Amino acid sequence: MDNEKVFQMDFGKVYELLLNKAAKKGRTKAEVDEVICWLTGYDTADVEKSRSSDLCYGDFFRNAPALNPNRTLIKGVVCGIRVEEIEDPLMREIRYLDKLIDELAKGRPMEKILRKQEKPAMWVCPQCGRSFRRKGQDHYCGKVPETIEEYILSQPEEVQPYLCQVNDAIKASIPDAKQKISWSMPTYWKGRNLIQFAAFKRHIGLYPGPEAVEAFADRLAEYKTSKGAIQLPYSKPLPVELIGEVAAWCERNSQK
Repeated sequence: MDNEKVFQMDFGKVYELLLNKAAKKGRTKAEVDEVICWLTGYDTADVEKSRSSDLCYGDFFRNAPALNPNRTLIKGVVCGIRVEEIEDPLMREIRYLDKLIDELAKGRPMEKILRKQEKPAMWVCPQCGRSFRRKGQDHYCGKVPETIEEYILSQPEEVQPYLCQVNDAIKASIPDAKQKISWSMPTYWKGRNLIQFAAFKRHIGLYPGPEAVEAFADRLAEYKTSKGAIQLPYSKPLPVELIGEVAAWCERNSQK
């Protein structure tokens, strides 16, 4: 299923599916709520309120009060994909919950489902105070960017020209789309997220959704792709024309 379709699903309906899956194996509603609250930082009252509202699944996670830092300890396969390898940040959060409910339904003890960091972080950034397992971990510790231009300027200087090329190609192809930052990534939006991109250590991630990746599969053969994501390495010239075509395709097919 297209990531955006998952994000737009009604949270109350998804909750019922998760609850039924766990209940069929003898687990309780209280346990399901405990898992959700551990992952997102909501309390049970917030979860109940969200169930009865028209909140979509994506916004349930976007608005989460405090995503548990230990959620990165969740590993394994769900829906045929390893959760730790999912590049789309929002989809990764959703699959974390799927994995926890899977474990609950399989009878795993709650104390093992709710991960705990056994060892302290190796390194604390002296500028922002955030903790990381690896000393000197690359990260952005300034103010969260509010525009695509701010996002680009927040990245390493040598990466900025690549990001500008990607942004210019998308903007030229879909000039009527709204530009914003969604889930910490530059996003072009028109009734829904059309296409997103983000900088990584060795590549730029382009996120047009799985249907677009499938539609351009032949022309993307030389690039690493996963469900809904394309990796554009800095070691190769950026396929600017192709990026623009993918963006235009996303706009044309956004209402289908």
